[in-house]
Amino acid sequence: MAKITAELTAKPTLTVDAIYRAYEAAKEEWDSLGISVGELGEECERKLFYALHWVTHPEKIPGRNLRLFETGNIEEERLVADLERAGVEVFGQQERIRLVSGHVRGKIDARCIGLPEAPKTEHLVEFKSSNDKNFKKLVKEGCFKAKPLHYCQVQIGCHAFGLTRGLYLVVNKNDETIYQERIEYDPVYCLKMLAKAERIVKATSPPARISEDPDFFGCRFCNKKQVCHHNELPRISCRTCLHSTAELGGTDAHWSCARWNKPLSFDEQKVGCGAHLYDPDFVPGEQTDSDELAETVTYLMHDGSVWIDGAVAA
Repeated sequence: MAKITAELTAKPTLTVDAIYRAYEAAKEEWDSLGISVGELGEECERKLFYALHWVTHPEKIPGRNLRLFETGNIEEERLVADLERAGVEVFGQQERIRLVSGHVRGKIDARCIGLPEAPKTEHLVEFKSSNDKNFKKLVKEGCFKAKPLHYCQVQIGCHAFGLTRGLYLVVNKNDETIYQERIEYDPVYCLKMLAKAERIVKATSPPARISEDPDFFGCRFCNKKQVCHHNELPRISCRTCLHSTAELGGTDAHWSCARWNKPLSFDEQKVGCGAHLYDPDFVPGEQTDSDELAETVTYLMHDGSVWIDGAVAA
């Protein structure tokens, strides 16, 4: 019996693998139209610029992580129910944020009114869950220092809906302890964040790296690292093309094409066209020539080779 048990235990986890694959199969890949509110607090502006310009394909998220995200959504539903049981009115779940002409975008978790600390004050609500280590750091340091991206989310949510307070609730996944922090709206902070976003949207070249060392902590696990540090060409889309421009005005994150003199739909941006030419700032080389009639640009690449962008292979 012991031998059979050992053999069963040693077998590959085929069922679990199948569960994770099912999550992956159900996940739709998508590109964000703009800068996510959840990422706006990111210290590296270059990373935000690269995300806006779709230099990489959407990340393929492992099934285990997707299941973890689903757990976060379930926890969010529980926290709404917890607040309501405590006599707090919760509303506005998943209302949209659209700022900087729609190039800054996201959704709020909720709004609420009737908190025991301030019954008449409407609050923005942000729900999160955390492992024990990060939870203890949060309790010790507070949201601003321990979780700057979350702090930015709360602040921009308050700004978008004209609220003066945010409620930040975080569940410790180890023992179900709930951390609470009421965050006061900081208009100066928000204006700085939105000015940063507008600067990134208007930028015609990538901002400086946060570090020149690819092994720097902020770069080591960045999904833009290959393009940023290792001379990989970005994916082809309208957003990496020298003809395209992110437009300010309106609320729908418009982009336009100078080559075809037209606005670009979301689907058109993803596919690009045969006239695509990389913005020279995305090419790991020095521009040496261009042919306007042939619509080509020639580069001396960092590895010493010559590359003609736009040339059609014979």
